[in-house]
Amino acid sequence: MKKTARWMGNFLLVAGIGLLIWQFAGSRQVDNKRNEQLEAFASLKAEAGERLKADQSGAAQPGEAAAAGNKELGDIEGVLSIPQIDIRVPVAYGATPEILDQGFGAIPNMDEPGEQDGSYAIAGHQSHVFGEFFNRLDELETGSRFAFETPAEEQTYEVYDIQIVDPEQVEAIARESGKAKLSLVTCYPKNSDKHRLIVMAERVDPSS
Repeated sequence: MKKTARWMGNFLLVAGIGLLIWQFAGSRQVDNKRNEQLEAFASLKAEAGERLKADQSGAAQPGEAAAAGNKELGDIEGVLSIPQIDIRVPVAYGATPEILDQGFGAIPNMDEPGEQDGSYAIAGHQSHVFGEFFNRLDELETGSRFAFETPAEEQTYEVYDIQIVDPEQVEAIARESGKAKLSLVTCYPKNSDKHRLIVMAERVDPSS
């Protein structure tokens, strides 16, 4: 009996150490991926600045603006900053399992962020083994503000509604007249995909 108990104790110790190593390696991988994305975003900002200078000087090449508008899965759209819940993360274009396993994704085929009468949505996991992702999204309240930085500008948003809906209720992220809408979308409750938690915000003047 003592031998069995000792063996079980050693097994659990080794398993615990292995789990810690696995979690550390996974978190490190996610951190490295986010750092790569932030570096890519910095390059995009620099390119956007150069294009703006070229446009102002009349030196832009034909077709250059159109090429810049093409989107591919995984391209970096911007950086989402929500200080209240300690989030500053890059957002990639697309909401595939591969993208969401690494971070946050912009739901495709929607409007551009900050577009008046348009709707833009960012999806992310609420519970994830590597990192927190949208784990604390339910702490936001109406009136909470956050920022979304695109290569061209930093936009400020204010939460005006929070809903828990069924997965098929996609109308919750639809356009709303008079608003430049941005929605944050995650599964709800934690460790379940039964519902969706949707935080709806509209673009506001940061000085107001």
